[in-house]
Amino acid sequence: MAILFSLIAVFFILISVRRAFLPFTPTKQARLISRFSKYEPILEYMDNGDIPWNPIDPDNAKLHVLLPASKSNPNLCKTTLSLKLLGYPSPTFMGWKELFNDEDQVDGGARLGTKITYALHSVLKTPAHDDDLVLIADGYDTWFQLPPNVLIRRFNDMTLSANYRLADKVGKRAVRSGKIEQKILFGARKECDSPRVRGVRCDSLPKAPLAKNLHYINSDSQLGASEYNSEQPQFLDSGYILGRMIDVRTLLIRAKEIVDSTPHAEEAYLGSPQPVFNHIYAEQERRRNRWQRRLFPAVFSRNSEFGIGIDYFSELSHSTFGSERDSEYLTYADDGTIELAPSSTTATASSRDPKLLGYHLSHCALNLPSALPQDISTSPPPVIRDVETRPQVSWQGLPLFTHLCTGTIPVLIHHNGDKTLRETTWQNMWFAPLATGMLSKTQGAVGGWTDTRKWIEWQELCPAEWEDLIFANKSRAG
Repeated sequence: MAILFSLIAVFFILISVRRAFLPFTPTKQARLISRFSKYEPILEYMDNGDIPWNPIDPDNAKLHVLLPASKSNPNLCKTTLSLKLLGYPSPTFMGWKELFNDEDQVDGGARLGTKITYALHSVLKTPAHDDDLVLIADGYDTWFQLPPNVLIRRFNDMTLSANYRLADKVGKRAVRSGKIEQKILFGARKECDSPRVRGVRCDSLPKAPLAKNLHYINSDSQLGASEYNSEQPQFLDSGYILGRMIDVRTLLIRAKEIVDSTPHAEEAYLGSPQPVFNHIYAEQERRRNRWQRRLFPAVFSRNSEFGIGIDYFSELSHSTFGSERDSEYLTYADDGTIELAPSSTTATASSRDPKLLGYHLSHCALNLPSALPQDISTSPPPVIRDVETRPQVSWQGLPLFTHLCTGTIPVLIHHNGDKTLRETTWQNMWFAPLATGMLSKTQGAVGGWTDTRKWIEWQELCPAEWEDLIFANKSRAG
């Protein structure tokens, strides 16, 4: 009889454990989310009882922008100008005036130094609360086209969606016990920069949740306009890092530990921060896989959960490496008409309709939005009052950089591919023809901070001899 009771007890224990790790079933509030537009503010529909959810108020958040930059040039000025015209806080330039002339390091140590060492220094020294949002973006090849409130709303939306997927994948008990959640976002790219260290392989990283035929029959092959054109953007890209200050600080401390403890770190990590972050990402995913397979010793292993997630759909940023044919500047009219922007060189004499141009426009299956996304259309329009002949505009009709394959309009563009596009497509940005007048009407100082908290005025950062390169209207007039 004792044996029978013991067997019954074991049976009920096993049932309880199984229920605890069943895939997560969304609550009624969670299911409501899918009924709304992709970027609909969802704070009031969220039941936070089952997954981690601590949204950031997009209208009252404190945002810090950090840019790796040791010296100025016209490309840094373009990044700084786009930030100012869209209402972002003045950036902090990390590693400013550093020479980076170590002959034993790749690029003199500039890439590893500014993105990890100086980034950590900046987040430790920046006056900020732990819950402040921090964005680290490449200083010389990043353009912003949408305002900060859209950035923050999408960060909230993407974090919520990712945490539901994690709860469904590993089980809500594992999410709670293993403290598994998405907290930090990186960009996505088509090439994997894998560190030359043991146990980190590109093929061990998660696959992108994108359509397998995104590039027709060429998908995930080397066929197409370039070697990587038809690949999926499924690997981590450190061109931008976005998260709360406390989470980004913890991540950078771990990255610094790895670099400092790795013999010949410059060689092992190719002189770049990207393989370092890939190393951390791989550690995190191995730990999550152990939780998914119910390997409980994972709870006793070193904490390698950093909440890293990847912006697979280019909702926050589009990396142009191997993806130059995946995007175009489009205009969105009130009546739902979508056309190639007037500045586009892809349009033909007979058509500006991207759907009619089809494969000649992009090597992927076009997946255009049916209208301007709601998080953009409901966002306050850009302030262009008393500027030349255009007193006021809405987002409708402005040329917006659009990902043709996923149908997203990213907040920022990361020109990590063909660098000449920084010169040849700058005039396509919606504010480029109006930048001179807009800058003269902006409120507050224009410039940026060094990582020692010294202010740099616009005139010092971007001298007058660069104006023809920075202001598209002046270069065209010349």
